[in-house]
Amino acid sequence: MCEGGASEKAWRDVYKRAQALERGWNKPRFRAAAIKDLRQFLETRVADVPHVGSLARLVRPEMTPRDLFALLVPCERELKRIKITDVEILSEDRVSLPETGAPRLPLTVIADHFRSAINVGTLFRVCDCFGVQEAVLCGYTPSPDDGRARQAALGAEAWVPWSRAEKTGDAIRALQRRGLQVIALETVPEASPLETWSWQFPCAVALGSERFGLDPDVVKACDAVMRIPMFGHKNSLNVVMAFTLVAHAARCAFDARRHQV
Repeated sequence: MCEGGASEKAWRDVYKRAQALERGWNKPRFRAAAIKDLRQFLETRVADVPHVGSLARLVRPEMTPRDLFALLVPCERELKRIKITDVEILSEDRVSLPETGAPRLPLTVIADHFRSAINVGTLFRVCDCFGVQEAVLCGYTPSPDDGRARQAALGAEAWVPWSRAEKTGDAIRALQRRGLQVIALETVPEASPLETWSWQFPCAVALGSERFGLDPDVVKACDAVMRIPMFGHKNSLNVVMAFTLVAHAARCAFDARRHQV
């Protein structure tokens, strides 16, 4: 009988080998060697581990990407309880995208009293994705060097400049003195919808905490208010999901103007 710890290790070892195969799939020599190694591992090292050894039937010289996916899925499901994250799944950056080298988006994001370190890390990941100029973390918002934030950021915290402000109002006023229009992202009646927004660059977007949103005083301190229209029963999105929509819209508007010049 296989002990629980040994079973977990077997699943993880298979998963790591399958990940390596996935990363090198487009290299025929590596793929052939990795398939052979994985097959041998399944048939000899973990053959007696319940449900693991049976995966060997999927591993053969002519296996397809679909076969590999069918191998990865049960591994990920089995290891879900130990929280496999994007850090393990997305272990390599793509460096050949045509957008690489594009100018930074002149947009600053203000994170007002975020509670979740995971949201902070994901926010940095979104900022890096769209080339956001900088992030300002206010109040008790965790820093990106928090362990959970760093794990969620996937290294993006190294590419996004950031600073900290104790009070959100002070951060807003400092950005306004630099000539930035500061926009509150909130679901209030006077807010203008995102799809009709007229972007002025440089600008900043203020995001409220996951639970309470932005305080009325913070909204009042901003120059304008934007909202994302909601068509379902819920009247909100996760704060980083919402910012992703905003950052994409801002990037599209900025690039469209840049290409017109």
